[in-house]
Amino acid sequence: MDDKKQRIMVVDDDKVMLKNAAVLLGVNYSVSLYSGGREALEALSDKALPDLILLDVRMPDIDGYSVIIEIKSMPKCRNIPVVFVTGMSDEEDELRGFQLGAADYIKKPFSQKILLARISNLLKKSEPVLSSQFPTAYFTETECKVAELIAMGYSGKEICDKLFYSYSYVKKLLASMREKSGCETLGDLKKLLCSNIRTN
Repeated sequence: MDDKKQRIMVVDDDKVMLKNAAVLLGVNYSVSLYSGGREALEALSDKALPDLILLDVRMPDIDGYSVIIEIKSMPKCRNIPVVFVTGMSDEEDELRGFQLGAADYIKKPFSQKILLARISNLLKKSEPVLSSQFPTAYFTETECKVAELIAMGYSGKEICDKLFYSYSYVKKLLASMREKSGCETLGDLKKLLCSNIRTN
């Protein structure tokens, strides 16, 4: 498995759906599979974060609506696009999904090509960028990537996991960024970055 692939979390109690998702998405993405909402939420707490989440609504332990509410309440996860993939086709169900913050609502059965296209578009749209007003002229491309993650609430360890850097390397980057931005502490740097973040 290529660790540099973008990560997709799939949450569904249907084993066939999980197997098909692994085959369909595994070519271009790093896929993690979870058969229940609680298991997925636990993974979000202590594992590398996904770039996108495919979420079923009807699950035995906790429904998808409850899961997305939990996800959106977690500062480091709230910007992760969540896509409902479900057999619930009523307009009211779809509306509720969007009201809770879903990036998309895909009804089963679905076209594999359409699903892949929607995932690709969402991953492009969800990439954070620093505001054009932020003085990044002296930041390297790598430092800009780290800056964006800091502004999104990532910890040092999570940045290491996300970008596949060693902790010592990230510490050097942060020291360089503090010096360039005139910030004495990491907290000051985070405040500065948070005030200058926007999304596409």
